[in-house]
Amino acid sequence: MDFDRIDSILEEYRQSGYYPSTVCQIFDRKKTLYHKTFGDASPGTWYDLASVSKIVCTTMLLWAMEEGRLAAEDLALEYLPGEALGPVTKKRLEGVTIARLMTHTSGILPWYPFYADGREFYAVLEHALAASAVEEGMAYSDLNFMLLGQIFTYATGLGLREGLEKYIRGEMGIGEIAYGPVEPSLCAPSCFGNQIEKRMCAERGIEFAGWRPDGVEVRGTCNDGNAYYYWKGASGHAGTFGSSRALTKLCQFYMNTDRPNFLRAMETDICGRGLGFDRSDVYPEGCGHSGFTGTSIWFSRGFDIGAVILTNKYYRPEGGPVANSNEFRRAVHYALLAARGCPGTTIEM
Repeated sequence: MDFDRIDSILEEYRQSGYYPSTVCQIFDRKKTLYHKTFGDASPGTWYDLASVSKIVCTTMLLWAMEEGRLAAEDLALEYLPGEALGPVTKKRLEGVTIARLMTHTSGILPWYPFYADGREFYAVLEHALAASAVEEGMAYSDLNFMLLGQIFTYATGLGLREGLEKYIRGEMGIGEIAYGPVEPSLCAPSCFGNQIEKRMCAERGIEFAGWRPDGVEVRGTCNDGNAYYYWKGASGHAGTFGSSRALTKLCQFYMNTDRPNFLRAMETDICGRGLGFDRSDVYPEGCGHSGFTGTSIWFSRGFDIGAVILTNKYYRPEGGPVANSNEFRRAVHYALLAARGCPGTTIEM
């Protein structure tokens, strides 16, 4: 394959201000085809993966399903501590399966700053659900994966850090990935403080006194406020750090596996979501996931191609507006499909 087009896309978007640095690794089911950096990064630089962590949590849940510890059709309430749940939470989760949490069709609100309340998780969840309406259709929600992290622990007896060690590092042999905090020297910086979440809280009339200073570089601790302030670095929705090499191995596992639960996760399509995966047009002929910090994974089993793109798009001291990353992700993904001979693929800049 000729990767000059990929070089041009990545460099042009960097020059346009989409991100200060990026690592891009392109692969098929067996080997790496392309691995380059732009800006201040090296091929082994770790990035704050943000919501790509949801695929780490998904992978651990799927291993637990393979072991018979739970099933996608099981009711979420079967794996949550009934004595800790408030009446609104019980009512809202009535009939909600693990699959509905994984496909973001549970009706739960997208976001709430648990750290600003500080109480025990299920007490804050009760408050957040009581103050919000049921979301219709697919509503992408961090809270779904906070609950899935708790369900994983209930089903396996393992915390998320222990689960990553057992399944991701142990069972799958993937290094260069961990829940934070991680050694700062390994990592690209992700941001300066939490200006965006500060605005989100202010818009909702919510106060929080524990913010990181706006002008201080964040490196090795996660950008996400709930993961950092409330979950101490490890949650089902965010908190992992890793290199492109680690995520490439993770994607290649999915591209090669014949395990039923993993296949089902990729093949499910409910409102454009698989079990954990995003199946929207950003991830054509396959599936993937993105992270708030500017990270993403994508792979197509049918066309035997995939890409990991890691950026630190919020690393800008001025704290100004940041462009939506899906435009350049589409450009890369469709360029690769076109090179693979996928019919009907076009590349637009």
